[in-house]
Amino acid sequence: MRLKNKICVVTGSSRGIGAAIARGYAKEGATVVITYREKKKEALAVAKETGSELVLKMDIRDRASIRSAFKKVHKRYGRIDVLVNNAGTNRTNDFDKQTQEEWDEVIDVDLTGVFRCCQEALPYIPDCGRVINIGSLSGEYGGPRTPSYAAAKAGVMALTHNLARFLGPRNICVNTLSPGVIASEFTDRTMSPAVRKTALSLMLIKRFAKYEEMVGAAVFLASGESSYMTAQTLSVNGGAWVH
Repeated sequence: MRLKNKICVVTGSSRGIGAAIARGYAKEGATVVITYREKKKEALAVAKETGSELVLKMDIRDRASIRSAFKKVHKRYGRIDVLVNNAGTNRTNDFDKQTQEEWDEVIDVDLTGVFRCCQEALPYIPDCGRVINIGSLSGEYGGPRTPSYAAAKAGVMALTHNLARFLGPRNICVNTLSPGVIASEFTDRTMSPAVRKTALSLMLIKRFAKYEEMVGAAVFLASGESSYMTAQTLSVNGGAWVH
């Protein structure tokens, strides 16, 4: 078990990528802390699957909420070995139609929320710990109809680099896991047939990803196997963005 005795906090782990990572970490022996903002029922279901004893309501838009949650983790376990900044949001719209409110919301959650979580977790992360920020293919190439989301996720990658520099002397590895397009209800609802066709045409593997296909990379980045890897973006996107 690659994560045995590790205390792992996965933000936004009531569903989607966060829930998949929480399950994967538990299978590797980690003690997983589940956080949610609204989906308490779903969070409790994930906690039951993962054997998680600590399920915390946390809003990454609210620094006091984050601080309170992380203090509870510290009180219970004494440290945070792995922080996965997964919680996020998106508002799809063309650039000329994106409202200021949509822009502000996405930047506040997807970029500033990661900043807040990293700052508040820092006192509890031991030397040789891990910070994993969930990025996006959109942040790598400026995805269509997602100006605020693409900008926020590009910012997350830059923040990863900055934090990796800051924490390098403590051997804390900070990396971005950048998923491609995920097959989900959200994708079905927001992606038009034309955009879907274009997206698939850009992928070397001609299908959208499953949530579970992000888990292997997330486990690797949290484990000792990545001890000499920091300030990197690990893209899991079916070859959609060939550098």
